[in-house]
Amino acid sequence: MTDTGTIGTDTTTIGFPEAARRLGVPLRVLRDAIHAGRVPAPPSVGATAALPIDWVERVADAVVASPKVLHRVFAQKVPPFARYEGTSAWRKYANRVREYNHYRASAG
Repeated sequence: MTDTGTIGTDTTTIGFPEAARRLGVPLRVLRDAIHAGRVPAPPSVGATAALPIDWVERVADAVVASPKVLHRVFAQKVPPFARYEGTSAWRKYANRVREYNHYRASAG
């Protein structure tokens, strides 16, 4: 029996970077979608992930069913300046405080 050169080439599993490339999204977006529960979680993930090909196909089917599954959400929950409320920066930058107040008035 001779081996045809398939040693070390396991085509049934891939890693996260290859899965992200196959899905056409950055790795960060794929990981965020998994953590948020928008795509099915892989069966088991350790220090080095070996994702089955059928899992990638299920994620691709989920993307076809709902195209926004793998899109990043760019809307911030809190405007960046709001975390400075009550600090010296809040008193120092009056124009930012005005912009923040305009944001709160338009949001609510």
